[in-house]
Amino acid sequence: MIGVLFASVGVALVVAGCSKLRPAYHVYRGDTDDVVTVERAEGPVELEGTASPIDGTTAGPLTGTPCLVYEYEVEEYKSSGKNSSWETVDDGVGGVPFRLEDETASVRVDPVGADLALSTAATAEVDGGEPEPPAIREFLETESDLESEDRSLDLGVIELATGNDRRYHERRLEPDEPVYVFGQSRYDVDARETMRDVSAVIEAGPDAPAFVIADSSQDVAARRLAKSPLLWIGAGLLLTAIGVAVAI
Repeated sequence: MIGVLFASVGVALVVAGCSKLRPAYHVYRGDTDDVVTVERAEGPVELEGTASPIDGTTAGPLTGTPCLVYEYEVEEYKSSGKNSSWETVDDGVGGVPFRLEDETASVRVDPVGADLALSTAATAEVDGGEPEPPAIREFLETESDLESEDRSLDLGVIELATGNDRRYHERRLEPDEPVYVFGQSRYDVDARETMRDVSAVIEAGPDAPAFVIADSSQDVAARRLAKSPLLWIGAGLLLTAIGVAVAI
């Protein structure tokens, strides 16, 4: 019975990992296009260039840093009996439309619904019972359902911290950084605002098997997207092998 359970969980992890690996596969196997060719393109397009604002920027929620696209993750150190581990307790993404420009032309990118493959721009570790930095405190008060872990128990002669340790991660695409985009091109004459713009918007769509934005080259984006799914698949294969061995 235990062997069957292990094998079932392992197979589920392999299936989930393979599903999550699809964006990395599509990014890895294609060739990038020139922006000037995507105005009336059919099917997915892949672009590399430089990112710049169209109507201003947004702000990273944990640092307040101006950016075009961001994602964040909050991990909390939790203990249960003899087991302790870091668990993700909050995450999210955000962004504004931006311009991708290469040597041939430029095009608008709408980041809604994209899988992001961004490098870590900022990480803050805050011990339980300690005050968070001002930007993180504001994030907790205005944008997150989480509460501060700056909690303690006053025992008179000593004050005992009772809050959990946390790690706050923020990844960003900032203006003038390299950018890679895999998505669908939609013809839109209103998207042309400068002489170099093509009349199109790159976005999520039914004709593209994935929508990816990365602050890197195509190859680096594929590796970032593949890292987590491959860990799932590896863990799944290991559990499946253990389950089969126990069941025999």
